[in-house]
Amino acid sequence: MHIRAVIFDLDGTLIDSYRDIGIHLNRTLRDFGLEGVDVEKVRHMVGGGARELLKRFFSNGLLEEALKVFRKYYLEEPVIHTRAFDGIERVLKEARERRIALAVATNKMEELSRLILKRLGLYDYFSIVVGGDTFSEKKPSPLPLIEVLKRLGIPAEEALMVGDTEADLTAGRLAGMKRALAKWGYVRVEKEKADYELESPEELISLFEKP
Repeated sequence: MHIRAVIFDLDGTLIDSYRDIGIHLNRTLRDFGLEGVDVEKVRHMVGGGARELLKRFFSNGLLEEALKVFRKYYLEEPVIHTRAFDGIERVLKEARERRIALAVATNKMEELSRLILKRLGLYDYFSIVVGGDTFSEKKPSPLPLIEVLKRLGIPAEEALMVGDTEADLTAGRLAGMKRALAKWGYVRVEKEKADYELESPEELISLFEKP
């Protein structure tokens, strides 16, 4: 496979962010008089976006209000403990040197995703950043990936989707892309089978070298 583009998931793939998500979730829960959760448990709740996360705690009647509160907290403090996973920046530099196009397709809000990437010094590596609110559908729908590839002008068979959840792998398959499972992340995969299973970000570099 000749890789001309890589589309990355964000949380659990590029960045280790579950602690901050847990902090803002607990702030939101307490504002509504609810008991907080163990932040470590939030690690396994990440990936579906804020709405899916808050659905676990709020009924439809309160969900929209809770979403506003959660997003306000998160936008005010987008980076507390969040950091890039070890090796990620090396991979991005290597891809850039090889003229491989890079993009982010996450279920996190686009504005928040851009803000976090900028705070971490990663934003300039990416040609395109799209979030769960960018299009009418989000992962596991292939729509965000299809739209990103269209903007890049690169066919699916020359692109790789890298993510740590079932939604990432499903979206990649439906978009016609090869898929790499980021096993260093928050990994939640039951049905999908990745084309590549990677223990560390640096293993991506060996895929760049394949003809």
